[in-house]
Amino acid sequence: MQQIKVRVNQFFGDEEISLPIPDEWVVKETEMGCKDTPPMTNEEIRNALDNTIGSLNIVEQAQSKRGKIVITCDDLTRPTPIDRVFPFVIEQLHKAGISDNQIFILGAFGCHPPMNIDDFTRKIGEEAVAKYDCVNHNPFFNLENLGKTSWGRGTPVIVNKEFASADLRICISGVKKHPMAGAGGGPKSVLPGVSSMDTTYYNHEVIGAHIKATHGYSEWWIKDNPLHLDMLEAARIANLNISINCVYDGSRRIIGLTAGDVDDAWKVAVKDCYEAHATKPIKKADIVLVNAYPSESISWWGAQASLREGGTAVAIHQYQLGNQILHYRTELMDGPWLRMAGYPKRRWPVKQAENIIVYTKRLSKRHMLSYSDKVEWKTEWDMVLSMLKEIHGKEALVVIYPCPSLQFDPESLPLLI
Repeated sequence: MQQIKVRVNQFFGDEEISLPIPDEWVVKETEMGCKDTPPMTNEEIRNALDNTIGSLNIVEQAQSKRGKIVITCDDLTRPTPIDRVFPFVIEQLHKAGISDNQIFILGAFGCHPPMNIDDFTRKIGEEAVAKYDCVNHNPFFNLENLGKTSWGRGTPVIVNKEFASADLRICISGVKKHPMAGAGGGPKSVLPGVSSMDTTYYNHEVIGAHIKATHGYSEWWIKDNPLHLDMLEAARIANLNISINCVYDGSRRIIGLTAGDVDDAWKVAVKDCYEAHATKPIKKADIVLVNAYPSESISWWGAQASLREGGTAVAIHQYQLGNQILHYRTELMDGPWLRMAGYPKRRWPVKQAENIIVYTKRLSKRHMLSYSDKVEWKTEWDMVLSMLKEIHGKEALVVIYPCPSLQFDPESLPLLI
């Protein structure tokens, strides 16, 4: 048997596992543009923070600040290795004369559930959690109304009060494709990151619904994207001082970093990310393996792009926390209706597939109810392999997408920035 290797369990080891595949099968792995890009060194990270884009750097902006300094982070649903950047941000604040007791960490999760101390430790590091107060944003309470966005959108800008009242606001986030805002990170750290439920609802469900109705999904559409423009204006109204944007590879190593203005610095990171994650699909595969890493949820894009008619799509979902099951915005709207209606929209995510298999160590009825009951759920690779052999016999072309939540086809998704 030949062995294929995939990375799993982001934030819980990020280890590689080996999966046996028959020697007779042809195996091809898709590759991102950043395949041979080395991770950034300490000095390169320091240099990126020193040489900000479109704004003064942290040292310059933090001089003479006597009040609270807030640093935001995303949660474990985002692959961002903030622990790699955080010490250098603190280094710059110390250079400016900021004391540790001025600094606090605010989880910018939007409507996601709060993190516990173990979660914060995995995200920003043991030493940071021991030294700084870690606070969860709450989209329902402790909020301040800063007005509304313009451009005919009128989204209420209601944000976390501690964020709004801080003397300096620094957001650290990661950049990758996003189905509505074009790309993640940057202004999303404020909206929805530290925004109220009402603000997020209006942005996502009023402006977002219009985008979905007129454009469908909009990965890499930045220029004139109403959702992005709304987020950007909200970030400016909330006076975000420094946006730090991380570009990471398929192992969650930082390969690019920009800091500075929430628009100017972020757009440079978006361009870097676009080149880094671009992937050319391999067509007409009999079997496509899509690995959930480094996301907590499954992206089926690779199977949709590569699988032949009547082939088999296999998702590898090996993540200790399982699939995220709670999103406050969903629970306020679609969730209750779906449960009462008996989950009428259970999907078959790869339309050309004859068979779909999910290989997971943690079965979740909630996760299973989001898919057609014809999807097969297996907890052992031997069970998956036995089924694949029975379906495809001794000859098969197997295509692997090691991290399809990051990967995309640049020919079908041009960068509009």
